[in-house]
Amino acid sequence: MDLYILTYAWLNGILVGAMLGGIALGLSLIFGVLRIVNFAHGSFLMLALYTAFWLQKLGGIDPYLSVLIAAPLMFALGYCVQCIVIGPLIRRERALVVEPISALLLTAGVCILIDNLALMAFGPNVRSTPSALRVGSFMLGPFPVNSFRVIAAAAALVLATGVWLWLARTDMGRAIRATAQNRDAAAMSGIDVPLVYNVTFGLGCALVGVMGCLIAPFIPITPQVGLTFGIKSFIVVVLGGIGSIAGSLVGGIVIGLFESLAAQFVATPTASIFSLGLFILILLVRPQGLMGVAK
Repeated sequence: MDLYILTYAWLNGILVGAMLGGIALGLSLIFGVLRIVNFAHGSFLMLALYTAFWLQKLGGIDPYLSVLIAAPLMFALGYCVQCIVIGPLIRRERALVVEPISALLLTAGVCILIDNLALMAFGPNVRSTPSALRVGSFMLGPFPVNSFRVIAAAAALVLATGVWLWLARTDMGRAIRATAQNRDAAAMSGIDVPLVYNVTFGLGCALVGVMGCLIAPFIPITPQVGLTFGIKSFIVVVLGGIGSIAGSLVGGIVIGLFESLAAQFVATPTASIFSLGLFILILLVRPQGLMGVAK
């Protein structure tokens, strides 16, 4: 294969992979603390995309500026969903332990509800949210690079670093880490575990809200767009290591690189199928994920 094409595929794979890692960041945080699979993760991303769209359509707000509104809204929505919908399920379980299949079915129901409400409210038409930033593409040596993808990839790195610092250096962050390690010991130490769960779920939704606004300028918006990103986010989180902030980025870059390189030999949908094969292969060799810790 031409070296130019191969190198360009690597470059695009890294950008797309970092973007996927940023989208999966909130799912990894929720997964690592609550020990539940948030099947509605992609639906929250879809809501963030529509938030950016309607803020631009009704208020003329650029998608990048809509982050300032969408992130708090998504945090509040996630907090309420955890407190009202998922919280009762947790409280019914003894010692605050949730059966994974119960939470999975519950969040799957939330996913179906959100997607169908969006379909009823907005219709099936594809929407777009162009940004007022006229940055287009720039040349990185001999390679044309999409500036919007660079912004999304850079934002994913900034978000991951910010979350890591927040978890390490704030009281709530330390409470979240303690709850993730041992929720019973955390509760006996005086940590309000239900509050930690609510804040964690809200933060996970806020993170995906930020990424939704940042990818809105180059992603077609439909009520079904969240399903694909939700599945890929789950693959990224498990591949990188459940609960690992760095693992989300590493897993995303691995998937992005593999699909970008595979697309040079086969059709793009087939490349996505091959990425599932890579996912299974890596987990057979390293079940805890690339950055996870064996238990």
